Amino acid sequence: MKVLYIGNQDNTGLRFVRWLVEAGIDARLIFPDNFNHSRSQPEWESPSLKERYPDWVQTFREKRIPYLFLNRKVKRLARHYDIILSTGFYILPVLLLNKPVVFLPSGRDLTQMPFWSDRLVNELHSYLYRKRIHKIRKILTDQEDCVWAARLLGTGDKIYRYPFLVDAREIERNVNTTLKSSLEKEYGHYQTIFFNPTRKNMDPARVDYKGIDKLLKAYRRFLDWHGSSNVLMVSGLHGLHVEDFKNRVRELDLQQDIAYTGHLPLPDLHAWFSLKNVVVFDQFSQNLNALSGIQREAMALGRPVVSATDIHSAAFKQAYGPDCPLLPAFDEQQIFRAMQALKDISTSPGIPDSRSTRQWIMDHLHYESRINELIRLLKAEYSNHPKG
Repeated sequence: MKVLYIGNQDNTGLRFVRWLVEAGIDARLIFPDNFNHSRSQPEWESPSLKERYPDWVQTFREKRIPYLFLNRKVKRLARHYDIILSTGFYILPVLLLNKPVVFLPSGRDLTQMPFWSDRLVNELHSYLYRKRIHKIRKILTDQEDCVWAARLLGTGDKIYRYPFLVDAREIERNVNTTLKSSLEKEYGHYQTIFFNPTRKNMDPARVDYKGIDKLLKAYRRFLDWHGSSNVLMVSGLHGLHVEDFKNRVRELDLQQDIAYTGHLPLPDLHAWFSLKNVVVFDQFSQNLNALSGIQREAMALGRPVVSATDIHSAAFKQAYGPDCPLLPAFDEQQIFRAMQALKDISTSPGIPDSRSTRQWIMDHLHYESRINELIRLLKAEYSNHPKG
């Protein structure tokens, strides 16, 4: 079985193809190099890859309207492969191939693109997406919003609950140790850093709403309750509503109690996750039965994570298994209580320790523990696809 991964949204293709190749599968990644977000370039994952991609990676220059037509180079390459994997908006032209296609949606590529209606070209994208999506063989996801979207599109029966995996050892190796040393000098005197690198998407009407307004209100309550506490919030300034976020910070008079970072490449983000006094507060929207990239990678480095993730739901356990060490919080009151419990993580009782958190990731999300499950699924879909 030969596997071609088309598209590299959030470097998902780079990771999965590397793991498939390591497992002995003939696999290759190809992605457009001229309209992907920087987070979808291999060098975002590891700066050393900027000099030379692995020999199982190819790129192409997209000249036509993105997402409507299949690039000729991709079409020629696909002839030599048995099954296609894809992540991101490029799934639309991928479905033109007469090959079994398995989709690993990252979010908006399933929850928003099929329902665009703001511009004529987007309406065309949505129409073609809804026409083609029924050709898909499987949708691998752990995200409840993607499950809902698949059901709306009439493809709910294609869902297989499977999470995005991590390479826990690679995450540890890729930590920017120079930055980590600098951060320890600057922030090491705090009892606890409440670290929120999550995108600042503040509109509750959008599917990618992150609930950061709840986090800010809880932090205001925490400071009012504890007065001058040796705790600091550090927040990432990126996302759709950065100015709205800053305005909310001013309204709550939090300017002196929050420090900011930019949109961090992964080695820098992992340097923050390596700090022993960091607690990660991620996102606080609703009905989350999945772990975000932030949560997976923070726990791979042993950090306590607080987020609105229902780790006790049947859907979560189906994808991940039991006993996840994440600390659930769904509203302002619960976030506030988590902050109280974690205001000094060196003495907080009942908080999963770093070693057990990392071990849970190794058992349930590290690629070596789950990649054979994916290979079995791909082989089954290839075997069941009509030949000729």
